[in-house]
Amino acid sequence: MNKILVVLIFLLFSNISFSDEIFIPVELWLGEKITGSEKIIFPEVNFKFGYKERHKIKGPITWENSKTNENVKVYVRSRYSKKEDKEISQFWTVTNNNQCLGRVFDNRGNRSIKNGCKFPIGFWKQGESRSFTSNYFDEKKGNYKRIKTITILNLEKDDKSCLKFSWKLSQKGNVIDENIYEYCPRKGLVKVNGKEKF
Repeated sequence: MNKILVVLIFLLFSNISFSDEIFIPVELWLGEKITGSEKIIFPEVNFKFGYKERHKIKGPITWENSKTNENVKVYVRSRYSKKEDKEISQFWTVTNNNQCLGRVFDNRGNRSIKNGCKFPIGFWKQGESRSFTSNYFDEKKGNYKRIKTITILNLEKDDKSCLKFSWKLSQKGNVIDENIYEYCPRKGLVKVNGKEKF
């Protein structure tokens, strides 16, 4: 009888702990139609977004990581930078055991990144924070580590609701960068720090 009671209590608490988790799909980042599936998929896209549609996401393509010699399925995210007078290209994929989308390559400094994290995917809860350590391999700066922390600010089960989260970048205990991002279904990224011009 005691064993049955223990099993019932375990099942009750396991249901409670997962009942308020909501699945965040890759399609939200891509500006694609949300299918409602709770599987991480890589749909084909050629998507423009942001102010004057200056940002683009295209893919997926297969990219060979020269640091690991692995072939990785990635999306190419790009925009023209007046400051650097060139197109900035980043390769993004699923990272950190399917918890994030993050960069694996950035042409600024020809950086390779392991465990990058910039967008939450998979199951998350309202108010939840998670931190991830990313390893950078940079031609100019050498090798270093940075910590990315994502905190969910607005997450609802309604498939028409927007996702809002804070993203914090730190190195050696100092915050280097911090932003609040808002993503909406069929639109992708719509606001950075409350502004539509980004």
